[in-house]
This record gives sequence, C-alpha cells and structure tokens, in this order.
Amino acid sequence: MAKGHELVTLPKTTKPVVKVVLVQLGSPKAPTKKDLKVFLKEFLGDPRVVDINPFLWKIILNLFVLPFRPKNSAKLYSRIWEGNEFPLTRITREFAEKVNELTSENVEVTHAFLLSTPRVGEVYAAWEKELQEKEAPATKLVVIPMFPQYSESTIASGIDFLGKLLETKVIIPDLRVVTQFHRLKAFIDNSVKNIEQTLAEKNPDDLVISFHGIPKRRVLQKKDPYYQHCFETFKLIKDRVKGIDRDRIHMTYQSRFGSEEWLDPYTDKYVEDLVKSGRKKVAVYCPSFVADCLETIDEIGNELGDEVKEYGGEVFHVPCVNTDEQWCKDFAEYVECLALDEGKLPTLEHEIKKEDYNEMPELKMTTPPMSDQAKKSLKIVFLTLFLDLVGFSIIFPLFPSLAKHYLLVDGDNYFLKAIFGSITTLTETGGVSNFNSIVLFGGALGAIYSLLQFFAAPLWGALSDRIGRRPVLLVSVFGLFLSYVLWFFSGSFTVLILARFIGGIMGGNISTATAVVADVTTKENRSKGMATIGIAFALGFIIGPALGGISSMLDLTKVYPELVAIGVNPFSMPALIAGLLSLFNLFNLYKKFEESLPKDKRQVHHTERTANIFKLFKPLPYAGVNATNIGHFLFLMCFSGMEFTLTFLAAERLGYSSMDNAYMFIFIGFVIAFVQGGVVRRKAHSVGEKKMALMGLISIIPGLVLIGLAESSFLIYAGLFFLAIGSSMAIPCLTSLVSIYSPAEQQGHSIGIFRSLGALARVIGPIVASLVYWKFNSATPYYFGALFLIIPILMVSRLPKVNHDF
Repeated sequence: MAKGHELVTLPKTTKPVVKVVLVQLGSPKAPTKKDLKVFLKEFLGDPRVVDINPFLWKIILNLFVLPFRPKNSAKLYSRIWEGNEFPLTRITREFAEKVNELTSENVEVTHAFLLSTPRVGEVYAAWEKELQEKEAPATKLVVIPMFPQYSESTIASGIDFLGKLLETKVIIPDLRVVTQFHRLKAFIDNSVKNIEQTLAEKNPDDLVISFHGIPKRRVLQKKDPYYQHCFETFKLIKDRVKGIDRDRIHMTYQSRFGSEEWLDPYTDKYVEDLVKSGRKKVAVYCPSFVADCLETIDEIGNELGDEVKEYGGEVFHVPCVNTDEQWCKDFAEYVECLALDEGKLPTLEHEIKKEDYNEMPELKMTTPPMSDQAKKSLKIVFLTLFLDLVGFSIIFPLFPSLAKHYLLVDGDNYFLKAIFGSITTLTETGGVSNFNSIVLFGGALGAIYSLLQFFAAPLWGALSDRIGRRPVLLVSVFGLFLSYVLWFFSGSFTVLILARFIGGIMGGNISTATAVVADVTTKENRSKGMATIGIAFALGFIIGPALGGISSMLDLTKVYPELVAIGVNPFSMPALIAGLLSLFNLFNLYKKFEESLPKDKRQVHHTERTANIFKLFKPLPYAGVNATNIGHFLFLMCFSGMEFTLTFLAAERLGYSSMDNAYMFIFIGFVIAFVQGGVVRRKAHSVGEKKMALMGLISIIPGLVLIGLAESSFLIYAGLFFLAIGSSMAIPCLTSLVSIYSPAEQQGHSIGIFRSLGALARVIGPIVASLVYWKFNSATPYYFGALFLIIPILMVSRLPKVNHDF
C-alpha cells in the first residue's frame, strides 16, 4: 500500500442493519402565496410530472401558471393547515415513528420528502455521517415511495431525484427501491376495514373508489402501468368490502390538470350524476394515498361535498389508512421482510387472477393521441414559425421611425420619390388638410411584404404538395436569412426595398409550415396542432416587438461610425438579431426535420397558377373551404387595418414611443399565448372549431369599439384584450376548418390559398385603414371595422357541420 494512503472500509457489524426510508411528496412550508409559488415551481417544473415540450412548458409555467395559481392554491391549503404543518407531513412523520417502533433492532425506519423537510438529500447525508460515527451503522438502504400504485409522475420522479443525488456520491450503499405495493395485504385489508367502518356509520347509497388521475396518453402511448395498478387495487377492494352491493361500488379519477384528456370517469362529475339520479349519500375512498392530504380532505371532503349539497347530496370522505394501529403493525411486518427476509414477500400480497382483467374497462381517448413523430414535427414547426415570426415582427414598432429616417437620409431615392409622388397626388386630390404622408408611406412599406406573401404563399404551398415540405422550408428559411443580411446593410432605401421583397416572398413559407401540421395530425386533433401554430405566432409577437424596441436603442452607427460606409444604419441591430435567429432556424431544420408528406400522397400533376387576384376567389370543389377562406379574408382585413394604424393612433393621442408600441404588441402576444395555450388547445374540439371561431369573431367587435373611443392607455389595453382573445380563437379555428374541409393531397394548396388571401387582406387592410384614418378621423376605421365584421360572422355561421370521422 502506498505511503500516506488511508484505507477506507465500511464498518463491520455482527448483525446486518438496514435503514428503511419512507418517501412522500411533501407539502408547502406554509399556506402562503410565496411558499406555494416555491412549491409549485419545483413540483410542476419536474418533467416527469408535466411531460410536454420543456421549452413551451417553462414559458407557460412561468408566465401563466406561477403568477396566478399560487394565490388560489394558498387559499385551498389554508383550509387544511394545522397551525404549524400540514396533515401529510405530520401523518408521514408519525407513521414512520410507529413503524420504527414495531420493527426489530436491525431495521431503522425513518421518513423523507421530495419537496419538504427533511428532504431525501438530508436523510442521505445523515446516513453518510452515521457511517463515520456509529459503531454499527446501516449498510443497506431500502427506499419505499409511499404511493401504492406505480406511475411515472410519482415513483419514477422520486427515483430520478435519488439518482441525481447518487451521482454526486462516492460511497453507494446496497440499495433497493420499492416501486409499488398496491396488492399488499396490509394496504388492501386495512383499506377495506376503513371503508366498512364508514359504511356502518354512514350507511351510504354508493361507494366511489377515487384514484388520482393522469393523462390517458401516458397509459396508451407511454405504457405507464398506473391504470392497471388502479384497477387491481379497485378489484381487490371491491371483492372484499362487505355491507354494500357490488354494483354500488364505482371506480373514478380525480385531480385533473392541464388541457389533456385524463383517465375517466371524473370523480366530481360521476358523484354529481349519482346524486342527481337519487343516490344522495356517497362515500368516497382515495387509495392513491396512504395519508390524508389536500386531495382527500379538501378536494373530496370539502369541495365535492359542497358541490353535491346543491342537489341535496352528501359526501362521506373515507379516511386514508394514515396511522391506524393495525395498518402500522402490518406495514412493519412488510418492512421487516423487505429488509431481512425477501423470500417471504409473495405471501404478503393478494393474488390477481388472469380472468379478473376481463372486468377492466377498455381505455379509449375521445381524441386520438398524436404519434411521437407528429409531436417531433410539431416541435420543429413550432420553433420554425416562432423564430420566423420574431424576425417578421421585430420591425413592427420601428415603422414610424424607419420611414422618417429614410426620408431624411435618402430623400432623392427613386423609389422614395415614386411613393411620395403618389402620396402627394392623393393628398392634393383628397382635399384633406393635415394629411400625414409619413403614415401612408409607412402603410405602403408594410404592405410590400404582405403583397409578396400573397403571391408567394400558394406557390410555396403547391410546390410543397409536389416535392415535399422539407426542401421548401429549407429554401425559404435560407431566403429569409438573406433578406435580414440585406436589411443589415440597407444604408439606402433601395436595399431596404430589396430586403423586404425577398423577405416577403420567402415569408410565404407559413403555408408550408401549416401544411406540415395538417400532414401529421388527424382531423380530431388538428385544432390542437393549429393552436400550436397560434402559440408560436403569439410568442413571436411577444418577443419580436420587444427585441425590436430594445435593440433599436443600440445604434451601431454611433458605436462604429465607419460602418456607415458599408450600409450599416440605425436599425441594423434588429436586423442582425433577426438574421442570427434565421440562421439558427436553418441549421435546426436541416438537422432535425424529417419529411412529413410521403411520396405516395404528393400531388403528381402540376396545379395551374395565376397572378389574377380574382381567381383566388374561384370556388374550390370542397364544401366549406370557400366560405372559410372569404370569411377569414374579410376578418383579417379589419384586424390588419387595426394592427397597422394602432401605433399611429397611440402616437397621436397618447404620444407613444417605439418602446411603448412594443409593449402593446407584447401585451397582445401574452393574451394570445394564454388563450391559445389554455383554451383553444383544450376546448376547440369539444366546443367545435366553427363555434369557437364565431365566438372569437364576435369578441373582436367590442375591442375595435373600445380602441376607437380610447383617450387613455386603459381603454386602449381594454380594447386590445378583446382583440387578442378574439383573434386567438378565430385564426387557429378557421385554419383548422380549411384543413378539415380539404382532402389530404390538397392540404398545401388549400392552406396556401387561405394564407395567400390572408396576405392579400394584410395588403388591403392597412392601406384602406390608413386612408379612412386620415380622410375622416382616427376612430372611424375602428367603428367601420366593427360593422364590417358582421359579414364574416354571418358567413362562418353558415359553414357546414364539421365531420371528424375519417
């Protein structure tokens, strides 16, 4: 042995000592908004608990969940607060102490929490200390997560936590983790005892066995055994309970969260229906828990009880096994076997026979889940559109300043003279005093991009129908990158026009990205896919204007004056940011995106194309497509007119700066992201795309009226609130309707027409709104738009019924 090396050995004991750790989730520190925010951030931030796109979920969690949910959750937790701790932490501690007393001297039982004190890491650190200080320390650890049924969101989450802890350790003990004990005689028999005691005392009409819910997708796609374990628990309890007819014992699920379809039937609705049918007294037992907590005491005992009182019903909450004396004794025997005599374990479990599974209800989803490939494609499309929209909207708050800049530094430019010559003629013939030519110039500049999108969108869509989505997306994103490079060096107005020209043509790829969503989704879940596009739009409109407003404050020509000679201008920084985002987008698409349109579904024959605008309104041979296209066109004319004139109205009435304008677009984006992420994705299919589109269109009317009346920031933001809600419902649902009404091989073509008409609306809307704005007054385009919206509302109301069948 080398000198100076200290020999490390684990202590030798005459008898094996095993430390058993009972692990629970834990509770907040106290029922305060602050403590609930900390608790929920860690709990809901676990990817095992919420397993959706982590990037998207972080945005939703931090922007839309944590700012609002902790306040309400604190009120709920305050109803079960015991003065210095919650029932779950107290019961878990007392249970561990009792079990420890009932086991032999060779078994040490303690407890730990994932989200409370003492945490698993603290208990492990105490064990490490015992190795050095105790004469006969435990050399084996048995970890028992106190969740009877296995689920990824509970057991796997706890194992992940333990694994991360062990990554940092040198000495790893002999370790065993128990992953389920739902068939354990100790658990089943003592559950039955508690239930029968309540049945004898309360004499209920029905018994509901309520398990904590999880999304059906986890069971059907990820093969989580939780549903099977719940059924086995239910079957074992049902077969042993006496004092109530077997047909009066029911299996349900509680505690839903988010927009997905969860295991059903749902406890609250099921119990309510029982009470309405005349079975007024219902006992509810929750075998997903061994200790009473918020989900049992409050959700069942308080909330559900209050709900059924309205119908003359009464709910009896059957207590969990908690610290029941017999339960503690039986579980101590189980712990002893785990630690010292594993061969005896099979005798401690009830048996489930193969024929018992004939009673297990078949699990189905109302809306079929998306495939893994579909999810992967949607993630890529989401990122692609998000980055595209950031680059597209980064210029929005800059339009007034941009127009003034080029008039000042490049007033002799041919294109500037041509545009302003037309504006001067219009001004003189219009007989309008105080006609702001800057605004009309800005309208013309903004319309160039949309006009080119109008021509390009159906071409890109049709081309992608023939050669596939991947090459079209790669070429168009590369073109967008080039347009931002030109913008960066646009010292002259000519170069800026060229940049907008290329950007407008390449920006037509939105129709192709939308077609990808149609490729990988079914008719039942297409509205969810389209809502994902809507969220990408919304987030792009949050980040883009914010980046535009902030980055425009850094004028590269002042930092590096010599760059002016190569075309760098005061607005080059926003262009640089947009260009870098497009470059990243290009590499991400090239590396990760797989073709979504198989060759056998591509359109073989060349589709006739025309530059004739009116032929876009030519009826397509698919019921519902034409009316949806025209309705969307008319709606977007009104909306884009508002969108463009809004910054000038705010500047005229309230003196808003570029950053103030950016804040308005950020607010719109936040509301859209919230509604599309929390409402449209969750409810569009059940409410119906047609009905939700109508609700959205109608919601826009008060928004336009409020902005027309606005003389304060409050009224402007109130109007924007209604506009954002309305557009967030109308746009994705109208897009879904076009896709649903179209055959698979014509998705790119139909959506291309849809997007092209949308682009045309964005050409006409700003120009008409600008003319009306300055011909009459700033309020008139908003009042006129509110009246005009009645037409698309009537058109959408007459659309054919949506058939989600294949």
